[in-house]
Amino acid sequence: MRNRKRWIVFATLASIANFAGAHAQDSLARPSAVVVHAEVPQYPVLALAGRLSGSVHLHVAVAGGEVVKTESDSPSQLQILINAATENVKTWRFAHDATGTFDVTYAFELRKDEAVVPENPHIEMELPSFVKLVARPVRPTCQDCGPGSFISKPIK
Repeated sequence: MRNRKRWIVFATLASIANFAGAHAQDSLARPSAVVVHAEVPQYPVLALAGRLSGSVHLHVAVAGGEVVKTESDSPSQLQILINAATENVKTWRFAHDATGTFDVTYAFELRKDEAVVPENPHIEMELPSFVKLVARPVRPTCQDCGPGSFISKPIK
């Protein structure tokens, strides 16, 4: 009986410690952590041209209402997208006394159809945890580009 009481006390303390640790890790990922300013994110032009898409996961630290540190665990093949997400999240501002950390995911998606001219992407933001950008890649303008297209041709 005494061992069972010790186990219950131990389990309760472990649960409290686990909750406190999780709360400290994502201390700004709650509804009261309101983003008071954020620049509009952009789909990088090079990523559009290269048909690059993917999800970027950032760990963000905030002190005094401003982003002070960002880290990503996303694959290095997405470096262009990681840079764009990092630049954008650094524009976010919270209340002046906000301090803590949170995780945010940026989803960069490409539509199947191509645009004739560059367009603004469709953007969804569920701050501070999720940002989604959906863009149409631009169709190449060169009609005769292909192997050998840069060989000089005689003018008639």
